[in-house]
Amino acid sequence: MFDRLTEAFPVTMRGESVEQVDSVPEVLQNCFRDMGGATLANGFYRFHSPSSAQAGNARCARLVSGFAGNFYCFAFDWFGRELAIDLRKPDGDVIVVDPGGGEYLRSDEPFSSWHDCVAGEEDPLAYPYYLEWREANPDAGPVGFDQCIGYLVPLFLGGVDEISNLALTDREVYFEICVQLSNGAAKLPTGATIDALRISEA
Repeated sequence: MFDRLTEAFPVTMRGESVEQVDSVPEVLQNCFRDMGGATLANGFYRFHSPSSAQAGNARCARLVSGFAGNFYCFAFDWFGRELAIDLRKPDGDVIVVDPGGGEYLRSDEPFSSWHDCVAGEEDPLAYPYYLEWREANPDAGPVGFDQCIGYLVPLFLGGVDEISNLALTDREVYFEICVQLSNGAAKLPTGATIDALRISEA
């Protein structure tokens, strides 16, 4: 299942061996057992461990209504986007939860073929853009398991989708800030402007 993916994006760091996968949905257990905690292409694509998946599920549930119990995270990409399987579907379509866009996107790609899709010509995770950012930031080094390349100004607040608006940052902090900003912005009336921001400690 992962041969084509790892050929296109070699494993650059292995996580600790994952053997206990009882907490993971059965459809994902082999994925976690074989690839749990692995980093590909210096941070372009990373597989969750069972514990980091639980944290990812909790974050996504704060951004996406109806996420809890219906979807389950298995990986995340360089943008800090969480990749999750739809547990309600027989073959589990994959969704992409995008904190920088304040939304989730349905790929309509079943989990069984998702990784071939990532490695193929469709390029759902924008690998050339990742390489462009790396070229513009040659001293950045590998993107750590706890890091991502996030928007300085999220797209849903008018940020531009350009290299100049991207920076290496803490993945969990970035996701949480985007969740709070997205949820807050959704409550504003049309045409409202934001003059100040306050990040909650909760």
